[in-house]
Amino acid sequence: MSNNVHIHLDEISPEDTARLARGCKRLYLKIMAMPDGEAKLDAAWAAYQQRKEGGEPQKDSDRTP
Repeated sequence: MSNNVHIHLDEISPEDTARLARGCKRLYLKIMAMPDGEAKLDAAWAAYQQRKEGGEPQKDSDRTP
């Protein structure tokens, strides 16, 4: 069984695209407003990039909330 997710962007309506963009922006702003939010976001991004480049997969319990 594959864990790959395939999203056909041409099947997403403009309304849903706008709703998703607003939700992502709200989440980003909430994270940035948290104490050390920017540092946590940077650390999560660095860990993602390491996994993407073939680094060791991170366990769910090790992820930054």
